[in-house]
Order: sequence, then C-alpha cells, then structure tokens
Amino acid sequence: MVDQEKIGRVAIVTVVASMGGAVAILMMAPLISGLFLLLRDVFGALILPFSFLFGMAGRTEHAAPLGQVVGGMGSDLLNHPVRALAAALLCALSTGLFLLARGGGARMMLGGAALAAILAGWLGGPAIYLVLLPGLSVECLCLLRPITRT
Repeated sequence: MVDQEKIGRVAIVTVVASMGGAVAILMMAPLISGLFLLLRDVFGALILPFSFLFGMAGRTEHAAPLGQVVGGMGSDLLNHPVRALAAALLCALSTGLFLLARGGGARMMLGGAALAAILAGWLGGPAIYLVLLPGLSVECLCLLRPITRT
C-alpha cells in the first residue's frame, strides 16, 4: 500500500505546478502584448520621416503598405488584461486554499479551491483550462477523499 504522506506530497506538487504554470502563462501574455504595442509605436515613429519625405515627393502609393505594417503589429493582443489578472489571482487563491486545507474546514477549503480553479479557467479560456486540468483534478479528488496531512 502506498504511503499517504507520499500521495499528499505528489498532490501538493501537482497542484502547485499546475497553478503556477497557469499564472505564468496568464501574466506573460499582457507583458508580451505590451512589448508589441511599444514596438508598434517605435516603428511608427521610425517610419514617419520616410512617409513625410515620400509625401513631399508626390508619391503616395507607399502609404497603404506602411500603414499596414505599423497598424498590424499588436492591434488585438491586449484584449482583457483585467480578466487575465483576475484569473491569475484565482489560481493563487486556489493554490493557497488547497495548501491550507486541514482539519474540520478542509472540505470547505478544498471546495473553494476547486471553485476558484474553475473560475480561473473560465476567465482564462480553454488554453488555461488545459494547464489547470491536472491541479483541478487533484483538488476534486481530494475533495471527494481528503488526504490526511500533518
């Protein structure tokens, strides 16, 4: 028979790794999209003198391709940063509740941890659900059959 303490450690590692990966993914997307927005503004400033010179020369056929280059960079990347932040906070809450679930209120805390993970997946989208799935599975299994931890 497998030792309960080892099962508890594996469960903790699985939940922490799953939720930590989801938080990392959720926090990197706004940072990267912010970088793309910054690059778009820099390229817009670099292209402006050439656009002005071409306009003075009477050549306007360059305007559409230059506008597509500048306008196409990072235009739809920063959709919902508040949702990503809320999902990351829910992942952290889920991990904290799972780690603190002991004693008489353990079932309620494990239920709260699973609910927070489900809400984080809903806010984060399908890709975040896939990252959260191992941790959520462990939380639900521990909710059904709690592991005694010291």
